[in-house]
Parts: sequence; C-alpha cells; structure tokens
Amino acid sequence: MLDDAFGTRRRVLQLVNQGYRFGTCIPVLCELEAGLLQTARYKRNRVRLGQLLKPVRLWPLELEDADFFGQIYAELRAKGRVLSQVDMMLASLCRKRKLTLLTSDLDFAAPPDIRTENWLITP
Repeated sequence: MLDDAFGTRRRVLQLVNQGYRFGTCIPVLCELEAGLLQTARYKRNRVRLGQLLKPVRLWPLELEDADFFGQIYAELRAKGRVLSQVDMMLASLCRKRKLTLLTSDLDFAAPPDIRTENWLITP
C-alpha cells in the first residue's frame, strides 16, 4: 500500500476532492508504526505513510466508544470469535459513527453493522 501499487493514495485524494472524508485513530497509527519498524526501509516507508495520511483526519476515541467496544466484544465472544484490542477499537469507532472501514482484513466481517470496503480488490 505504501508503494501505491493499488492506487490507494490517488483514490483517496480524488475522493477527498469530491468531499469524502477519511480518518483513523491513534491505536491504528500505533500498529502501523510497529509494522514500519519491522521493515528494511523504515525511513522511506515512514515518509510514504506520512504522505498517505495527509488528507486523513484523526478521530479521537471518546468515552462512549468504550460502550461500543464492550458491545462488539460481547457479540464476538458469543460467536466464539476474537479480534485484537485495536481492531475492536476501530470497529467501535466505525459503528458509532456509521463509517465504512477500508480494510483487506476479513476478520472485520465478524462484527455486525461494520461496513467494509477492500480497495485492494475493488476497482
């Protein structure tokens, strides 16, 4: 994604110019940073991530998100499913704000009411 082989950066910029908004939260950025540190080209990838994030809004996690987190945790546990803490935070953010989650992670199909799009396979 950082090399923009799938046109993600271009697509985000086009949609931002059309009035769409994109966002993420600090826990996701923490996961990305941890992943970047494991790459051979950390500095280059850090710059590319910074470029990709320029039009991306940072949504704060709020007290009410904890309630949504708890609901998602309980729903998944009842199904015998588990998501990482960060993934459940992201899912709670999306559920509360009725956002579409851009992801290629199929685990996000488990929480109900989380709309997803995979731009790595969708033109």
